Amino acid sequence: MRFHVAEAGQGEPVVLLHGWPQNWWCWHRLIPGLVEDGWRTLAVDLRGYGWSERTPGGYEKENFARDLVALLDVLGLERVRLIGHDWGAMTGFMACIGDPERFERFIALGIPPPLRDPDPRAALGLWRLYYQAILATPGVGAMLVKRVPGFAGRVIRAGTTRQDAFTDRDLEIYDETLDPHTTVQTYRSFLLRELPGLIGGRWRRRLAVPTRLMTGEHDPVARPETLGGYEKYADDMDVEVLDGVGHFVPEEAPGDVLRLARGFLR
Repeated sequence: MRFHVAEAGQGEPVVLLHGWPQNWWCWHRLIPGLVEDGWRTLAVDLRGYGWSERTPGGYEKENFARDLVALLDVLGLERVRLIGHDWGAMTGFMACIGDPERFERFIALGIPPPLRDPDPRAALGLWRLYYQAILATPGVGAMLVKRVPGFAGRVIRAGTTRQDAFTDRDLEIYDETLDPHTTVQTYRSFLLRELPGLIGGRWRRRLAVPTRLMTGEHDPVARPETLGGYEKYADDMDVEVLDGVGHFVPEEAPGDVLRLARGFLR
């Protein structure tokens, strides 16, 4: 299959992976700073998103991770730094656990760490995933994406505390490229195949790649009670909570991300 990659700058490579309901454009406020710092940035559209090819299946996050490693092979990149947001961050965790020799450093944004012991307090917050069940329902999820005007923009507006971080054109870009089938399959595969393994501990494997997790103080999914419990599974990982920030960290707080990434990526 074919993947779309937006590339800028020269130097050592940093790969950027977006989440739902976005595409590579979610990094457009962060890329100039990374380029100025001397990085070659490669912002990838995940399978079925943005301008990458849409396929009937293959939307499991471990498959996204296999896509990523295969793409690195095609690009001739032996070892990279990686930054991921939302499903892109989940993909990053899976890739770093499965193929640690390919990743120098990893920054995850807007996601609870998947490698942690079950916590009853976190389980009480599973009701917050109700929107995923709606999106994963055949017919219903696709209809929302196709029929609700400006659906992606509405989702983003609801998940951000900094409305001025998004222009009308930004939201139009996400609305124009969001695919109904990709949306349903991304969430359906997670709820039916991946969430049970996440709760049951299948993903609690060793993370050897140095990792920094950044979440927004007001992120509706990556809540404070979901951020701990990873310590015995990660060799080198820390967590930063960004004040006054919602879920869409790359656009809401690019300056904070760049500041915290500078020393860490080196």
